[in-house]
Amino acid sequence: GLVLDVLRLAADTRRAWVEAVAAAQSARYQQDALVAAEAGADLARRMVETGNWSVLRQTREQRAYADAALDAARAAQRSKRTRERLVRLLGLPHGEALQLPERLPDLPATLPALPDVERQAMDSRLDLQAIRLQTEALARNLGLTRRTRFVNVLELGALNNRSNEAPLQRGYEISFELPLFDWGQTRVVQAESRYRQALERARETAVNARSEVRDAYAMQQSQYAIARHLRDEVVPLKQRISEENQYRYNGMLIGVFELLADARSQIASVNAAIEAQRDFWLADADMQMALAGTP
Repeated sequence: GLVLDVLRLAADTRRAWVEAVAAAQSARYQQDALVAAEAGADLARRMVETGNWSVLRQTREQRAYADAALDAARAAQRSKRTRERLVRLLGLPHGEALQLPERLPDLPATLPALPDVERQAMDSRLDLQAIRLQTEALARNLGLTRRTRFVNVLELGALNNRSNEAPLQRGYEISFELPLFDWGQTRVVQAESRYRQALERARETAVNARSEVRDAYAMQQSQYAIARHLRDEVVPLKQRISEENQYRYNGMLIGVFELLADARSQIASVNAAIEAQRDFWLADADMQMALAGTP
């Protein structure tokens, strides 16, 4: 319905915003890599002219510059495309009106536990709210008024197939409850059959909802772990290596080309961290849509 269309548009816009910010941030880093590669290629050319370097070594630096130029062009193109897509989704008359932050938001300190996420889904998903309303309407239409208890429809299969010898194994408790009624009168046998069919449909919807939430949660968790590893381990190590190489260069233990190559490696690691952060926020957007009922 209209509500789902609005939610999907909001999710698409959020994803487009994440991609646009990440692409612009990446494009700036690729431009830094291009500057470093251009400096190396220019220095190599001048050293060959003075007879201090081989043509092979110059060609390698020239190739690094050509690769950096290609990467920078592609990053700029991706930045423009993602920005324009966001402009269209926002309905802006022109791109100049769009102001984006310099970088993506920081990663959250922690993520909620899966049981909390599943419980939230049982309470908030639109498809589950709709099936609850449909079941309540069916009960009214059938004239069912004498509620006896509530049943967790997620356990309907377990309740119907439970063995007397083996107790039901439980982990954490997740429930989606609907009422049961007094079926003591023979005149409501048909009503009981129709209502139990409705409970089975509710069970199927709830089971699928849990699966969709678990799927989105697993992706969010894995992207979070990757992004944190790059941010907390890989990038700091690269930065430390760069600092040590700067000391070695100042002590004339390495040359300028080694320093430039290290700068390119540093930029590549930062760019990988940006992409991982982007992928986390995209997975987070998918998680929010799974909680809303429109994965």
